[in-house]
Amino acid sequence: MARGRHVRSHLPPCLEALMLRLTCLLILLAVVGAGQDLWAQYPWPLEPFHASQRITGTFCEYRGPSNPHFHNGVDIPQNDGTPVYPVVDGRITAIATSGANAYVRVDSFAYVHIRPNPALSIGDVVVAGQTVLGTILPGQGHVHFIDGYAGAWRNAIRAEGGLTPFEDPWPPVISDVRFYVQPTRQRLAPEQLAGPVEITFRVAEANAPPGTSTAGLNNGAYTVGYRVLTRDRQTTVFAPGDEGVVFRFDRKPDEAYVHHVFDPLQASTSRHVYIPTNTLSARSAWDTEALPEGDYTLALFAGDTRGNEAVTYVDVTITRQDVIPPPPVTLTEAVLDEGRPRFRWEGGVAEDLHGYRLYQSPDARSWTVFLDESVLPGPRAAHTHDAPVEAATYFYLTAADSARPPNLSLQSDVYGLAPDPDGRRILIVDGFDRASGSGSWQEPWHAFAATHGQALAAAGFGFDTVANEAVEDGRVDLAAYDAVVWLLGDESTGLETFSANEQARVRAYLEGGGKLFVSGSEIAWDLGYRGSTADRAFLEAYLKVRYAGDDAASATVRGVPGERFEGVSFSYGTVPYVEDYPDYYTPVGGSRAVLTYGNGRVAAVEYAGRFGTGTLPGHVFVLGFPFETITSADARGEVLGRAMAAFFPAATAAEAAPGLPASVALEAAYPNPFTAHTTLTLTLPEPARVRLRVFDLLGREVALLVDRDLPAGTHRLRWAPAGMASGTYLARLEAAGQVHTTPLVRVR
Repeated sequence: MARGRHVRSHLPPCLEALMLRLTCLLILLAVVGAGQDLWAQYPWPLEPFHASQRITGTFCEYRGPSNPHFHNGVDIPQNDGTPVYPVVDGRITAIATSGANAYVRVDSFAYVHIRPNPALSIGDVVVAGQTVLGTILPGQGHVHFIDGYAGAWRNAIRAEGGLTPFEDPWPPVISDVRFYVQPTRQRLAPEQLAGPVEITFRVAEANAPPGTSTAGLNNGAYTVGYRVLTRDRQTTVFAPGDEGVVFRFDRKPDEAYVHHVFDPLQASTSRHVYIPTNTLSARSAWDTEALPEGDYTLALFAGDTRGNEAVTYVDVTITRQDVIPPPPVTLTEAVLDEGRPRFRWEGGVAEDLHGYRLYQSPDARSWTVFLDESVLPGPRAAHTHDAPVEAATYFYLTAADSARPPNLSLQSDVYGLAPDPDGRRILIVDGFDRASGSGSWQEPWHAFAATHGQALAAAGFGFDTVANEAVEDGRVDLAAYDAVVWLLGDESTGLETFSANEQARVRAYLEGGGKLFVSGSEIAWDLGYRGSTADRAFLEAYLKVRYAGDDAASATVRGVPGERFEGVSFSYGTVPYVEDYPDYYTPVGGSRAVLTYGNGRVAAVEYAGRFGTGTLPGHVFVLGFPFETITSADARGEVLGRAMAAFFPAATAAEAAPGLPASVALEAAYPNPFTAHTTLTLTLPEPARVRLRVFDLLGREVALLVDRDLPAGTHRLRWAPAGMASGTYLARLEAAGQVHTTPLVRVR
């Protein structure tokens, strides 16, 4: 048998040791590399392991605005309590058992938002698809799955590996394209681009079919970029990065770059707004001066890991002219002053300000210039027009500079006004300012007050419109109005639904017998869940609700049988913006549920009676969702119309025999006794000032049904008390120097 020879090394001992270490390192890298190749594809951590599953959070999408960062994994939705399994065989290297971010790590994979299996310990060997690592924590509804270690996280739904199989035939959706002067963030119109331009656009990557949960339809993209084309789209004249691709997320970037990728003023956890004119590691811009003046087309694109791509084309014009418009202008008041329209505004001031343009429309869709810079020169901030307004009309304002043609600022919110046929004064208060960040509405202006005005006009009521700041600082007195409609959209804690000053003014108004209709998706969340003791007291004592939850989990609403909105049903929350977290309530302080969500949770309450230390009965409706997101205009008109009918019970002349009543009379109510409502009939031989009130047996006024001039004839008024106890009440009619009474008996 031959014997092997021992060959002595001729290398110095130090080099021999170095070579040995390098050899060991290469072997280690080869093993690790082989492991990564072996596990490049792996099954899902939830059953069924070998079938494609939904994704509700993609790799490197935005998390913010608080604690802004890139999402370091993918979110796989499943019911709370669902078992979670390892995707590969391995050894447990870490376990955290407390808090919402409890997790188990198996080698390079982490499974977060789970309750770890108490039978497992660090160092245990686990088997893919067999060992239960834990169960999804209550309230989480998903497992957050991480591929890789800190600083080396990988995309778990990458094109050639990761979770397998993964089917995603749905392309992203691009929207909200905006252009800004860099670095001032002054917004530009696409037909007037000059100098360094920043581009932003929103991407909603769909990882589920249309019609499913919003969480699966608003994820972040895998690739994002843009190209500049000739106007005929045949030739690319500029493309940054890799053929226009600026961002590609195979591995997670450093957190310091998160706002190079995402716009901090627009992006949120559920809204991914990219800045493709930046690079990953630096702020940048599209230098329009590198191209000749003229017409171009931008191709903005975003893709997912399955090759689906969305492309949006935007026609643009590059110019060398002054394209910087004045700052935005804020319309604060549109009111009728003795029949004449009066407007007040703020902002729009610039060195080259020439004046303002006021636009008008009968329907808030087709617009014409009502007044221009010749009538509204800068820096004027108010105007009363001589000609009266005959019907509901809507307005918005812009500021114009002295360039030729002038640059116009972004428009103001759309406000409206209308004369009331019966002299009632109704005020719309626009309390919605949340136009960036985590809110659903991202445009710098809105027409939500006009939506409320249209519903009022359809029900036969006039109205004024003001910004909530005009109420807060005392320029507009709520006590001057018979009813107030206060809109809050999805205004939340950051901008306050009701500030301390606004709460004080609403308290005084309701204690004085005021009538308030208020809607918004975050009122109870802001005042009840996140608010101070004073906020909660206001919520419960004056708005008559208690916070029950922040996500009603239903996009349909229906009226409660026997209550104010009986028979009403509608959907909401998709237009003009997505409302994903509507409040639901617990009625308190004598209020009653009048609308419920499709799952039975309380969507709105009504209360009529005294507030605080007040002696006059007031009336309030509070909705837990934004009124303007009710899908149907007919439904909006029905809801607001019924609320106004409760505030101002209709006195309508009925069909009668020839001739007029011989005397003033108040007939017995019908039905009587009654449960939900009863009708009172009065007769007038001639026109008269009529006051019809309802009192309890202690002589306290509990309702004012009418207090105005009525024509001669027979009139019927419906009384539907909300939140009032069973018992006997007394209706008292005062007209033409006479007093008539009739008893009313409510049974429940």
